[in-house]
Amino acid sequence: MSNYTMFTAAVNTRLPDSTVLLTRDLAETLGLQGSEQVHFHVGQTSCKLTVAIRNSDKLKMKLAVNPGALKRLFLQAEKNYGIKKDMHGLHLGPVVGISADVSNEKGKPFGNQSFFFQQLLQAGEAMGEICYAFSPYSINWSKGTVAGYTYGKKGWLRKTFPLPNVIYPRERAYAVNHTYRRRLEKVGARFFNPPLVGKWETYLILKKNPDLTSYLPDTKLIKNFSQVDLMLKKYKAVYLKPTTGSKGKNIIRVSKRKNIAGYEYQYEINNLIIKGNAPSLSRLQSSLRRVMGNRSYIVQEQIDLLRLNNNIVDVRILVQKNDRGDWETTGMACRQGKRGSITSNISSGGSGRKLDMVLNQNFDDENHRARIIEEIYFLAIESAKTLEKTIGPAGEMGVDIGIDKSGAVWFIETNLRPARHVFLLIGEQDTRLRSVEMPMLYLRYLAGFTSKER
Repeated sequence: MSNYTMFTAAVNTRLPDSTVLLTRDLAETLGLQGSEQVHFHVGQTSCKLTVAIRNSDKLKMKLAVNPGALKRLFLQAEKNYGIKKDMHGLHLGPVVGISADVSNEKGKPFGNQSFFFQQLLQAGEAMGEICYAFSPYSINWSKGTVAGYTYGKKGWLRKTFPLPNVIYPRERAYAVNHTYRRRLEKVGARFFNPPLVGKWETYLILKKNPDLTSYLPDTKLIKNFSQVDLMLKKYKAVYLKPTTGSKGKNIIRVSKRKNIAGYEYQYEINNLIIKGNAPSLSRLQSSLRRVMGNRSYIVQEQIDLLRLNNNIVDVRILVQKNDRGDWETTGMACRQGKRGSITSNISSGGSGRKLDMVLNQNFDDENHRARIIEEIYFLAIESAKTLEKTIGPAGEMGVDIGIDKSGAVWFIETNLRPARHVFLLIGEQDTRLRSVEMPMLYLRYLAGFTSKER
C-alpha cells in the first residue's frame, strides 16, 4: 500500500488566491474536509490554503487553484503529481533536484550528461515528481529558490523552483564541494549518494568485512616508494593507482625487467600509451613523477585478468536501490580494454561485451560459469552494503569486478557516479532505461513517498 496518491493539477480563475478546490474522491483519499485550512509543502517551501470540495462525479482526482496559487505551488496545469498527507500537512511531488556542472555548449546545458538528465527528468515527471537539474551555484539562499532546468517539447527551459526534498548529485566536484551540501541538509534536503570515497579508504572499509577479504587484492598506501619494490618481490607486476579519480586516469603498471636489473612501466596520457624502463628505483620514481605528480597513490598486486583477443576484460555491475530502499542488481556488462591498454575503461577507448559470451569463451564447465556469476552478484551487493554502513546511505554504485584466468573473482573498485553507456554498447537498451528509472524511484522513496509498507 502506498502512502501517497496521484492527482491532476488544474487552473480555475474564479477561485480566491487562498482556496484549493479538490474533487470529492481526492478529498476523501486524503481525509480532508471542506473549509479545512491545510499547509501545502513543495520542496522546502510551504503555503496555507483553505480546502473546498467539488461534488461532481465526472472529474476524478483533480486539484484546482487560481493561476497565482498554481505558480506558488510550482505546478503546471493538466500534469500529474504525487501528494501525501502527514501531521505537517500535504506534500507535493516530491521535489527532486539533479545537481550538476553547467556547460556553455549550445543545446546541452549539462554537456555530455544532458541526454541522461533529459531521460531522468522525463522518468521523474512520469512518476509525479517535480524535478529539475541545476548548478549548486544557482541557488538563491535568501529566497529559498533555485534557477533550474526542465526539458519539454521546446527543449531545455530555465525556470525557478523551490529548494528540493532530495538531490541526485552528478557534478564532478561533489567529492570536495561540501558547502552547498551541508546547507541543503540543514534545511531538510536529503542526498541520493554520500560524498565520493577514495580507493584506500574503500579498501580499509571492505577489509573489515570477513566475507570480503578473500576478494581484495593485496593493497598498500604508498608512503615510501620502496613499498613498490617490496610488492614487486611478492608479485610479478603491480598497479599504481591514485587514491582519488576515475575513468582509469593516471594508472601505472610496473614490473621487474627480465634477465636484467631494473623496472618496466606503462601508463596512458590523453589515450596515448607510454612505455619505458628504469635501471633503479630512484630513476623509476623520477620517471613516473610526470604522471603521479603530488597525488596520493596505492600500490596493488596485478590480477591476471581474463583476456579477449589478448585485451584485458573486467566486469561493471550497476547496483541500485529500488522504491522500497533495497539493493538490486540492475545490470552487468564486460568492458574490454583497447589493444595494449592496462585498463578497460570505455572512456579510454574500451568496448563493451556481454558477460555470458566472455565466460563461455574462457570456461567450458557450465557449473563453473554459474558459480562465477553467483559470486559476482554476491560481491557487488555485499560491497555496496558494507561501504554504506561507513560512508552513509547510498542509492547506487558502479562496482568493478575482475575475473582471473582460474575463475576467481576480485574486487577492483566502486564508483558513486557510475556511467551507463556500456549497456548501450552491448545492445541492452532496456537495462539502460531501467538504470535511469531506478534513481528516480529511490529518490521518491528517500523523500518519504513510499510505494509499499515495509
